[in-house]
Amino acid sequence: MKPILAAAALLALCLGGCQHAGAPLAEIPDELLTCSGAPAWKRGGTQRDAAGYVVDLRAAHADCRGKLGEVRAMARPGS
Repeated sequence: MKPILAAAALLALCLGGCQHAGAPLAEIPDELLTCSGAPAWKRGGTQRDAAGYVVDLRAAHADCRGKLGEVRAMARPGS
């Protein structure tokens, strides 16, 4: 039983060295943690409907990509 306790104590000491002592990450605003959802697709629409869907889909992608870029800049300043 004693070897198990010694191994557990050694493991606890080793894992304590894995903690990151760097600066904490900046607080990320809630509005950057959600993206616009993909638009719903309606079957049987016209080509105009399909074009509108593509425009809406690209807008949702741009929203998410922009927010991810802001979060990345906060997490990795200077890169």
